Amino acid sequence: MSLLYSLDKKMSRKRLNSFIKQDINEFKKIKHPKILFVGSGGELNDYVKNFSNYLYSIDIDPSRKPDQIIDLMDPNFCENYRGEKVNLVCMFEVLEHIKNPLSAVKNIYNLIDKDSVVLVSTPFIFNIHDAPNDFYRFTKYGLKEIFKEFSKVEIKEKNGWLESIFVLIMRIKKNRSFLNKILGNSFLLLYFFLYPLILIIQSIFKTNSLTSGYYLKAIK
Repeated sequence: MSLLYSLDKKMSRKRLNSFIKQDINEFKKIKHPKILFVGSGGELNDYVKNFSNYLYSIDIDPSRKPDQIIDLMDPNFCENYRGEKVNLVCMFEVLEHIKNPLSAVKNIYNLIDKDSVVLVSTPFIFNIHDAPNDFYRFTKYGLKEIFKEFSKVEIKEKNGWLESIFVLIMRIKKNRSFLNKILGNSFLLLYFFLYPLILIIQSIFKTNSLTSGYYLKAIK
């Protein structure tokens, strides 16, 4: 089962992982980087654990053991925030779980200085997860609107259209039904077996209008 779990993450986060690694590695060149990690739990936290001396985490869930329990939608967020000023904010797979993402992004914008960077990942065509606290799905145009105050915004698709279809079917195994688990795991293994063919099909029939999610890099 651990192998299937590993393959699951590798499939659904394939390009996302490489995007995050590339941008995080850029901050290794900074002598004393200051990083704010929004949503302190999850495996994506591993990408910044090497910066533990320069990392500050916030979350609304005390079970995740963040450095500070604070709501990103708090109107007095900047005043109540106890961490240092940061030059990098990481918000991976969080935005869809925030009831008022506009307020959250505005608070992040007001917290950071000019030229600071915000890295975000969020789903687009993806199953409901962490119910009932799963509120939104964003198109790339919606993300541009939310982050329009930033001086530069770059958005990338997490994966191709055919890969996204496989992800959707594979994720049905999150349902507790035994048959759904069989179907989901079957498509997970089928994906890796057909992977070269999937890439060929996506290269022939091209579109960027269907993806499981987006990765965003915004500079204030």
